[in-house]
Amino acid sequence: MRRLLAAMPIVAAVALLGAPASAHHSQSMFDTSKEIVIEGKVARFDWVNPHMYLVVETVGPDGKKALIEGEGLGITQALVDGLDRDALKPGTPVVMRANPNRGGWGKQVRIMDVTTQDGEVHPFYAANTRTRVLTPAKSLDGHWAPNRAALGAAFGALARWPVTPEGRATQAELKADGLCFVEPIPFLAVLDELRTIELGDKEVVMRFDNTGDHVERIIPMTATHPADVKPSLHGHAIGRWDGETLVIDTVAFEPNPSGLGTNVPSSAGKHTVERLTLMPDRVRLRYEITVEDPVYLTAPAMLTQQWDHRPDLEFSQDPPGCDANEAARYKSSVPK
Repeated sequence: MRRLLAAMPIVAAVALLGAPASAHHSQSMFDTSKEIVIEGKVARFDWVNPHMYLVVETVGPDGKKALIEGEGLGITQALVDGLDRDALKPGTPVVMRANPNRGGWGKQVRIMDVTTQDGEVHPFYAANTRTRVLTPAKSLDGHWAPNRAALGAAFGALARWPVTPEGRATQAELKADGLCFVEPIPFLAVLDELRTIELGDKEVVMRFDNTGDHVERIIPMTATHPADVKPSLHGHAIGRWDGETLVIDTVAFEPNPSGLGTNVPSSAGKHTVERLTLMPDRVRLRYEITVEDPVYLTAPAMLTQQWDHRPDLEFSQDPPGCDANEAARYKSSVPK
């Protein structure tokens, strides 16, 4: 299975430093500088990938009944952030806070959060405001996930990367927008979804819960890359320890239409170095990635992010994969 490829304009990324950025398509259809409130009751909750959709029955400006469709994130992102699907059953009275559609009333909106009659706020694009107590980890081995603020910070860093004019021109074409696609690092690594790390003497295994895809990276703990390594989507990685920091060096990536994230392509010369270090409080790790690309970057680019220790999370079981029809649903913007 594949998921929808990342696509977000640079301006939108900068505007969303404190909020989640879209992992799937351009957000230009929504006015993220404005918020509206829609009161009504849940008509339908479509628990689908790569985006979920909540349809609310309300009363329009003309006094007539109207259905308003709100877009949410992917299922695996929602699970990490604590969205309770069962709290939003059909018929449930709700207040939906959303960014409006630039096309006007009645078209699809971007859900920030939804409040039910018990006062509980259910997060969608807005970060969960409930206090989460994190437990210390013994090592890098374990279950980890960035929170929503960490995702926004990563997108802000991606927006500032020194992309070449050719890369910016290709990005503006949004060639990968609306496609079901598995993203390589750096994008794979910064999404607010569950990932696990298994430390071994001979190899490290990282697994990612990637909206219908369980991506696995096997990292041999060896000194050099093989001379005859073949290019692949996720490249060829080798690992080593620098004190208590795990260093992962990856080469031999296939050229990719969004290999640098947000529709910025990558070339066969892409090279990444990741550094993972347990923080002093041991409830988070620091993730750092440096990316070089001789075609699409004018200089090495870097971003850092923190991942929360989340032993409470498990991989989603048989989630619906990226559906091509659902991937293109945002283009309609009118409730089905």
